Amino acid sequence: MKDEGISSLSSMLITQFKDKWKHLNQVIDKVPEKKFHVGRKNWRFSWILFHIIETADFYSRDTPDIMKWGDKAGFDWETNSKEEIAEKKLTITKNTLREYSKEIEQRIEQFLNDVSNEELLKKDDFHWFDSILGKLVYMLRHNAFHIGELARILRGWDGERFKW
Repeated sequence: MKDEGISSLSSMLITQFKDKWKHLNQVIDKVPEKKFHVGRKNWRFSWILFHIIETADFYSRDTPDIMKWGDKAGFDWETNSKEEIAEKKLTITKNTLREYSKEIEQRIEQFLNDVSNEELLKKDDFHWFDSILGKLVYMLRHNAFHIGELARILRGWDGERFKW
């Protein structure tokens, strides 16, 4: 870990992540309650929001082996039936999403405040990425893709546009 100040890469990443979380929270705020759980069976608006946060949770770890997918939504992909999972997905609330996103936002920011440029260029147990930096940039791109999907859905519903 670093001793003096925030690294240049970390500083840039913190700015990008802050904007990502700002956009995500705007989407949560702007989706009308009556539309929150609307969408395709497995990709309702609320679930896409959850997916964005859950994948940020996954990629903000140093190993892929400890993630328990679905845990924050109250189910287990291995033990719950498809029906149980579908029911649990419908219990996700805006508040649940806000709390979960804040938890992951704080974890990522704390990590970035403590890591050096050299450490960001090292690999972790996510063997399919060349570096931690590469993993974090991928996470930002993945999340931005889905936030863009949700922004488009909101516009299609004549919803209020979120601010860039």
